[in-house]
Amino acid sequence: MQLAKQIWRKINNFVVLIERWALIILFVGMILCGVLQIVARFILHMPIPWSEELLTYSFVWTSFLGASLAVNSLSHFNVDCLVVRLPAWLSFPLLYMVWIVMVLFTIFLFYKGVILTNVNIWQTMDVLPLSMMWAYLALPVSAAFMFIHSVERLLTGDFLPVVQK
Repeated sequence: MQLAKQIWRKINNFVVLIERWALIILFVGMILCGVLQIVARFILHMPIPWSEELLTYSFVWTSFLGASLAVNSLSHFNVDCLVVRLPAWLSFPLLYMVWIVMVLFTIFLFYKGVILTNVNIWQTMDVLPLSMMWAYLALPVSAAFMFIHSVERLLTGDFLPVVQK
């Protein structure tokens, strides 16, 4: 079991590294594209037709990857008024069940995301010559990352930000 925890932790750390670098690249790209769009529209008076679409889908990817990274760092908001009032022997199993539901939800999200991505393979974006598959792929990718983060939390039992271990 200890080996499984170590392997899963390495996988999780690798996924976190991918998410962070992808978010950095997306943010820098969004800033550059946004500045380019402003300069082209208001200074050169020649708007760039593809910049808005690229910014929109970059924002979608950023939102989903950021949500996944927030799962890893326990940064999502939670209502813990019940958990903090329960004794530790009861709060731990309750939070464990919540994370099991989270794992099941990420599996559902991944499944539906794959279906949605497959449905949109042949649809193209309005301006960019790309398949809409690339925009919809954010859902199953982030769901897979959330699954990895959630399973790692379940294996380590490190999902108690407010309850004493």
